[in-house]
Amino acid sequence: MKLSHIAAWLAALLFSLALVTQSKAADKGDLYFGYSRVGANLYAANAGGMNGWQAAAHIKPFPFLGFEGDVSHYGQSSSGSSLHATLVMFGPRVTFHALGFSVFAHGLGGIVHQSATVLTSPPPGYNAASYALGGGGDIPVFRGLKFRVTGDYLGNSKTPTGAYYSGDAPSHYRIGAGVAYHF
Repeated sequence: MKLSHIAAWLAALLFSLALVTQSKAADKGDLYFGYSRVGANLYAANAGGMNGWQAAAHIKPFPFLGFEGDVSHYGQSSSGSSLHATLVMFGPRVTFHALGFSVFAHGLGGIVHQSATVLTSPPPGYNAASYALGGGGDIPVFRGLKFRVTGDYLGNSKTPTGAYYSGDAPSHYRIGAGVAYHF
């Protein structure tokens, strides 16, 4: 077979795959829930990383551009004290689809409420502006159900300064994995 025939077959195959992904890209949005972890010292000095959950809803009124709402909660307990942080953020999201896979990037802004329970002193807590810059990807599982991995650069307006756990500066990361349903 000549090289020109192979190129023509590949072009036809890619064109038909593009048509299939166009129909799959007609998703109007998705819902996500999963495990999430944030870095150390982000919400309190001398605090380790925290585990929690993350939930997000995404509505896509335009082919690639949509709007996302994100709620997450993290906690950590040790030696009679506990630290909790709840984030509520909103913002734009750009999504690309190919062969059932989805890759997205977002910029979110909102608030964080941090609270702590310490047995030896009054409970400290605060509200602050919060932001997340990052994205993720969805891997098809069954029909509209997909496995999602996420990663964000995360921060807030009251990230502590001063002494840090093990001498480390705040770790501005959030990672997660869970399930997304595309509708």
